[in-house]
This record gives sequence, structure tokens and C-alpha cells, in this order.
Amino acid sequence: MTKYIKIIVAGLLLSFASVSCTDRFEEMNIDPNRVTLDDPAVAAGAANALFSSAISNGLMRAFEFQRVQALYVDLFSQYYATSASYFKTDRYEMTQVWLNAGWNLFYPRDISNLATIINSRNTTSNQKLIARTWKVFLFHRMVDTYGDIPYFNASKPNEPEKYDSQQAIYGDFFKELKAAADSLDLTVTNSFDNKDVIYGGNTARWKAFANALRMRLAMRISKADPTRARTEFLAAVASGTFASNDNNALAKVSDFQRNALNEITGFNEFRMSATSESLLVGYNDPRLPEYFSPAVGGTGANAPYTGVYNGLRNGLTATELALPENTNANNSNVGMRFSRTAMATNSRIVLTYAETCFLLAEASLNGWAVTGTAKEWYEKGITASMQQFGVTDNARITAYVAGTALPKVPAGLARPIAALPVVFSGTEAEQREQIGIQKWLAVYPDGFEGWSEFRRTGFPKLYAPANYDPSSDVKPGEFIQRIPYTDQMRSFNTTGLAAAETRMGGSGQSVKLWWAGGK
Repeated sequence: MTKYIKIIVAGLLLSFASVSCTDRFEEMNIDPNRVTLDDPAVAAGAANALFSSAISNGLMRAFEFQRVQALYVDLFSQYYATSASYFKTDRYEMTQVWLNAGWNLFYPRDISNLATIINSRNTTSNQKLIARTWKVFLFHRMVDTYGDIPYFNASKPNEPEKYDSQQAIYGDFFKELKAAADSLDLTVTNSFDNKDVIYGGNTARWKAFANALRMRLAMRISKADPTRARTEFLAAVASGTFASNDNNALAKVSDFQRNALNEITGFNEFRMSATSESLLVGYNDPRLPEYFSPAVGGTGANAPYTGVYNGLRNGLTATELALPENTNANNSNVGMRFSRTAMATNSRIVLTYAETCFLLAEASLNGWAVTGTAKEWYEKGITASMQQFGVTDNARITAYVAGTALPKVPAGLARPIAALPVVFSGTEAEQREQIGIQKWLAVYPDGFEGWSEFRRTGFPKLYAPANYDPSSDVKPGEFIQRIPYTDQMRSFNTTGLAAAETRMGGSGQSVKLWWAGGK
């Protein structure tokens, strides 16, 4: 076990006490607990176990999910707002030890396990290609959170750490996903066993996943590199992508591999955001009771909140959170689907057909040569999302798609999130906003994707945080664009990290990523 791994373990045992380490990064990329694939007699079972770990751990266990996703990107996307007075991340304060916890597990555990599969002589070509596809999925969330990160040398312990540009990393993403789609042998129907909790090793579905992910990433760079975006997008569609909710990538859970979001909802540290309230309540969205529960409220002064769907403004101070209207009891927790009671049964949402429909709707508006109009794909996306979340009444779905109701103005705010109904507009600018809103609603509760798409498109038009932490460089009225590197990350490779910050145009939270309009 390397010194770095020992430090990680010690940090976990100390509830993520501050980590001090100056070891080089290239010495740290070994997961001491991973199984070996050197023995051909055990390679198949070992690869299945490693891939299972790469999925479940890659989507994060509860302790790291809380510190990496729930306290950061889920708040930045504004699906939720902090209700715990002792957390400041909703106001853009960075707690470095929490961020280090995710970084310290991502490379030596998740990427190391995938690299073991990819580099082994005893794994099949299909297993390698699927592992490469999942590696892209995990890495794209890290790139879209930080910007430039160690990528090309990340799983090569004998080569120096190197921070790679977002452009170069995205270029490799497309290469990897194309390789999977082009080279997966579909005559081998099962490439992994049932430890593949997403598709049970179904090779054809992994090919469709690779193409759906390629579509997502192509659209992500559509403003930064529109020519490359169009080429990659259309190639993915032509190769075969999701065709219905049957293709959805949903990671199954169990008593041993729980849904981390469900597991932490009992902590009572967040509630529905005012943004979610404005859209879901204003549109009378049939998904509302699936996503959230009415406030439990109380008696007396609290009685008006009982049974009401109520949301919190993001960025409230401890003093503001102590006001009666801002307490947990008077604001909406998650729906039963996402409660602790369902943490061993509610599958984790990875990538869906509904999202691909909205990608195709936007592609149509871009003038890319896709079959179907923007309106048709927009309405298919809404329908697919409704059905995914258990809305089976076609009449309700039809009424929603044709709805003219407007988003709500939450208490204490001056405007609704949008001035547009659900029914598809006749003007392109409004259509783009509508697609952005409905896509944001459909990818719930994936804060990584919700935040990324807001930074790319500006939709939905989120509410600015009520307050900003003094440590943040984000100007009042504006929004966080990236999570900065921590001091620990800087200590690993001071020169390389500084070069990355220079390349990106700065070191702070307000620096836009390449695909969002940055350098």
C-alpha cells in the first residue's frame, strides 16, 4: 500500500480531516484492493467484479456522494437548496477536504479498476471497449466540474502527471466512444455477467449507450466547436442510439449497493429549490409528486405550509434559514421514490432516452440533418420522461404538452423562472429556452448534467443565490462556472496545475469552461 493510499484511509477514518501530502501523483494511481487479472482462470470473474465496482463506486457511495455531488453540483443546478445552516456551499464556499475526498477516490479506485480491465491480456475486446465507454462517462463529469484535469497519463503510474486541456480530452472522448460503437462484437450478446448492474452485460445496449453519450458530449461542445459537434452528433445517431425507455441506462441497487441520493435524504440537509417550485408547480407537472413531497408543515403559524409544495431560495444564510418559512418542515423534501425507504430499490439514473430526444430537438433547431422536427422530438422527450417516472395517463401527458400555464413566482421572488408555457412556441429563441427547461426537468436529479447544461445554454434562467460567500469570486447576480482546484491538488503538481489555470484564463469559480464560452 502506497503512502498516498494510507493517507486516504487515515483521512476517511478521521471524517475527512485535512490531508497533507506531497507525493507525486503518478505514484498514487494504484488501487491496492483491486483484484488481479493475471490468472486466466479467474480473469472473467475478476473483470466482472471490477466492472461492478467501477459502476457502483463511480456513481459514488453515500459518504462521497454527499460531499461531492449533493453539497455542490446538485445545488449549483438548483434542483435543491441547502436547508442546513451549517453548510455554505450553496453560497459558493468551497470545503477543500470534501472535494479532496472525491478526487482521492476517483483516480486510485475508479479509474484504476477500469484501467486494469482495459490493459489486461485476459479480458475480451468487448469488455475493454465497454470499460473504455464507462471511463469516458466518469471522466466527462470531472472535466465538466473542474476544467483541465490529469487524463492521458492518469492510469500510467510510470509516467509523470500532466494536466490536459478540455479540448484534447473531449477529442479523446469522441475517439473512445467511436471505437466502442464501431468495434463492439454484437454476436457476443453478454460481455459481462449480472454484476453489470446497468445492462447485465448486454453488448447491444452498451453500443447504444456509447452513442447516446457521444450525442450528449457533441452537443456540449456545439458552441465551442460547432463543426466537430455536428459531425460527432450525426455519426452517433447514424450508428444507433436509444430508441425508447427500454434503452435507459439505470443502475440497479440493492441492500449492498444503495442509491446514494436516497440514502442521504434522511440527513435533512436540503429541500426543493425555488427554481424547481417555479417550474413544477407552475406547470402543474405530473412528475411533481415523484420528484418531491408536500411540506409537512405544522399547526398555528406553520399551518399554511402544510400539504403545500414549497421551495427554498438558494444561498440563504443561517439566520435566514431559521425563519419559519425556511425551515425543513415548511419546505418540500424529495418524493417517496427518492426517500431512504427506497434506497435499495430505486435505480440510479445514468442516461435516458428522454435526454436523447431533447438533444435531437436541439439538433433540429441547429439545422443538423436529423430525422424529425424540433417540435416532434421536444414532445417525445416530455412523453418519455413522464413515462419513465411512472406517469401512464396519456391524457395527462397530452394536456401537459399542450399546456398554457406559466411557471409560478415563488414567495419572496420577483419573477418566475420563465415566461413561457409548455406548449411549443413558434419562435426559435423561445423554442431553445423551452427545450432547455424541459431537458433540465427530465435529467433530474442529475446535478452534474443540470448544472452543465445551464452553463452551456443559460436555461433554465436560474435565480441568483440570495447571498455569496466572501471567499467566492463570483459577482452578485452571476453563477459559479467551475469548482477550483484544491491546495492538495496543487501540491501534487504545482507547475502543471498553474499552466492549466493559465490556459483556462484563471483559477477561480467564475472562469468559464471551454465549451461554455471560456478560453
